[in-house]
Amino acid sequence: MPPVFLGLDSSTQALKASLLSAELDVIDEAEVRFDRDLAFGTRGGVLHGPEGSGEVYSPVMSVVHALDLLCERIKEKGWAVKDIKGAAAAGQVGRTSFQCQWQQHASVYWSHQAEAILGSLDPSRPLSSQLEPAFSRAVIPNWQDSSTGAECATLTDALGGPAGLAKRTGSSAHTRFTASQILKFRTRVPEAYAATARISLVSSMITTLLCLDGEIKGIDESDACGMNLWNMEDAQRGWDETLLRVVGGDARDLETKLGKVVTDGGAVVGRIGKWFVDRYGFDPACAVFPGTGDNPATLLSLALGENEGMASLGTSDVVLVSTAVYAPHPEYHALFHPATIAPPSVQDGSIDRKHEGLRYFNMLVYKSGSLAREHVRDQYFDGSWDKFNAAVERLRAKSPEDTLNKMAFWWLLPDIIPAGAHGVYKYVTENGNASTARRVEAFDDVDTEALGILGSQLLNYRSRSSAILKSNASGQVPRLTRIYATGGAAANPTIVSLMADVLGCPVSKNVEYDPTTESWGDAKWNACSVGAAYKARWGWERANVTGKEWASFDEVIGACRAERQARRGDASGGVEGVRHVAVPGPASAAYEKALGWWRALEAKALAEGK
Repeated sequence: MPPVFLGLDSSTQALKASLLSAELDVIDEAEVRFDRDLAFGTRGGVLHGPEGSGEVYSPVMSVVHALDLLCERIKEKGWAVKDIKGAAAAGQVGRTSFQCQWQQHASVYWSHQAEAILGSLDPSRPLSSQLEPAFSRAVIPNWQDSSTGAECATLTDALGGPAGLAKRTGSSAHTRFTASQILKFRTRVPEAYAATARISLVSSMITTLLCLDGEIKGIDESDACGMNLWNMEDAQRGWDETLLRVVGGDARDLETKLGKVVTDGGAVVGRIGKWFVDRYGFDPACAVFPGTGDNPATLLSLALGENEGMASLGTSDVVLVSTAVYAPHPEYHALFHPATIAPPSVQDGSIDRKHEGLRYFNMLVYKSGSLAREHVRDQYFDGSWDKFNAAVERLRAKSPEDTLNKMAFWWLLPDIIPAGAHGVYKYVTENGNASTARRVEAFDDVDTEALGILGSQLLNYRSRSSAILKSNASGQVPRLTRIYATGGAAANPTIVSLMADVLGCPVSKNVEYDPTTESWGDAKWNACSVGAAYKARWGWERANVTGKEWASFDEVIGACRAERQARRGDASGGVEGVRHVAVPGPASAAYEKALGWWRALEAKALAEGK
């Protein structure tokens, strides 16, 4: 039988699995939801500490129980598990509009007995009845945890400020990040920290559980970038000595706990565990590949090329930008691409292997996404998207000669980008000149409220994405070549149409072909587990096809898509499995020339907000 591939996604609220064909068709999916299916008393997949503590966490054993139940559901569905030849996982960070949830930074703590337990499991018994002693800490800190403010300050001071920490590790300090969580654990519960032999991220925990061979698997390098511990600045990369000392006290002890990072994203790290073979009939030759974070896995499901991006339009908005340059900034996150054969790191020593150049992606997180858009819709347009959209369509720029003169900034909560921005600021200018700006309480034409909020958000994404991209020889402001739109607001045709004009590039969506109706529709599969399965497909080809040992992710996945395109055609997006939902019109040039004007108005709003 042809090989099939398994991708797992351990999110905040669920454990999901996707089964893919060798040509990347999604055959089936399964899931276990923590609140509904498990008896841990979680809400939204988490538990909360004492009121005012800021502590948010999930029981570590909830993941193990979920894996037991997921295997049973896969068995009930009749999946041909003996044909699964490769598997990989995505770990949590917590965002529902991706169809997967952030937990990329979440840490798991293994006991000194863990490896012995992992290597001697009884296949007649579920994992949940055997693995509890393998953990030295009963909880996994969640991305929503805000209890480590003091620890974040310590990390920031150690690197000379937010910019220094971001330059070194790809991000400034965040309470959800792993370094501050480990520091808190070490200083506040030292006995439990001393009882910890290894520290994993959720992705490497799932990878370890897939192998069950007595070895705790290493953290994927892309995932390590979300920890505030991995030195991205140095060419050889590695655990940062200063931060190891600050976080671990004993730098060598923490380095041992963290282990060796996997820098080849498609390397075989083990085979499926004997427990799975004996209990469920998996093929013992099934290879397991490095797990990664859920945001990196989402990137893989879209197969983003250089200078392409993704906008997840939910309660808050997230923009991912794929780039060839390292562009750290305190406001956003820079990470390595999750499917790269990277140059050896300092941990790899003098190994001789072929490799690619380093590739990156940046993640920009905005609190004021649909939260602000819906507020304006409800306040000015009777809660009607039809009325909101009609207002935007009436006033939006129609030609290159149009000039923008009105703009609004809605920061209903203290935002992440720009850092700490808070309040509502509305401006009117003359002839597109920001120096003439006057602040107003309300616009004379109420329809401006809709265009003001939407245009401002999209110009923000245009401005900051261009700062990440490599400058071109023409001297023009760099722009994305394509952006994928996901999340609830991506279904709004006016929003995606204006996005195409403002960002100056096509807006696309993943689509699936229905052979029964011979038509295309929006893809409904879980992006994170599908991206993990793509990773497994890539790694399997490298491990099993002569001459493909060093094939890139783009080469392998591109060939799979070409085979699928020959079978089912495409959906007019220029790439197989992709459809354009909007393309830039003539008015795109009007937004291009307004970038400097918008930046000046944002600076004015920030200054007035201090």
